Amino acid sequence: MARKLVVALFLLAVGAGVALAAIPDRNGVIHGCRNTRTGLLRVIKSTAHCRVGERALNWNVRGPQGPQGPPGPQGEPGASLESFEALSGVACNTGTNSGTIAIEYEASGEAHLRCVVPPVASTIRINEFSTGTTGAPTDEFVELVNAGPQAVDLSGYKLVYRSATGTNDASLGTLPAGTTLASGAFFLLGGAGYAGAHPADRTFNISPSAAGGGLGLRDASGLLVDSVAWGTGTNAFIEGTVAAAPATTAAPGRSDARHPDGHDTNDNGTDFSEGDPTPGMPN
Repeated sequence: MARKLVVALFLLAVGAGVALAAIPDRNGVIHGCRNTRTGLLRVIKSTAHCRVGERALNWNVRGPQGPQGPPGPQGEPGASLESFEALSGVACNTGTNSGTIAIEYEASGEAHLRCVVPPVASTIRINEFSTGTTGAPTDEFVELVNAGPQAVDLSGYKLVYRSATGTNDASLGTLPAGTTLASGAFFLLGGAGYAGAHPADRTFNISPSAAGGGLGLRDASGLLVDSVAWGTGTNAFIEGTVAAAPATTAAPGRSDARHPDGHDTNDNGTDFSEGDPTPGMPN
């Protein structure tokens, strides 16, 4: 129907000898006349040319501009930075996690900015670990425990290792989808040469250093939920003070473990003590 009306208007305009360049006029207005008896429309250059029995019609008529509204409220100016170091402590976000900016300097003077997110409350803990023995350095393990009252979905959780002074994660394994740990239950990751009585739930191929290093547990989003560093470790996995490095005596060796299981004061030196290994079993 709309197409027929446009065609009709076009034919009326041409039939009336109207110059198409003048439609619409320079103000963008289209002028026309409507026959009050038949309802036919006729497009013209100006409504001054309407005939007897026709009524003038205009389209796209623009009214007068209204008064300008009052200006909106102006925000308060932000605080200025007096120095580069003033960025330290400023709020930041990494994904959905909020933290604060920390500045670290290299010996060369190069500065690095990190968004430091405080640890989240988690009931999954690194509960016990062994770095093997002198004769079997890969007979090692890391035990996780669920210290909370509810089962926890560990899908996508990742156990990582850093050398004593390391700044980068090395993966010891990502837990597969559907991995759930019941309240009080253990999840055991064994080294390539693990020979413990309790079978490992998963195997890793990177051998942590007996002298010093750090283990971290990250959730599926990559957030660090628990960590421990031992011996000569000075990396970011230290909670409070380092734990003692477990001795690498003859099999079955020694391990560092929490007593009781899952006990956590956020100080590795307090929470972990050396003893006989009990992988996959209560300490």
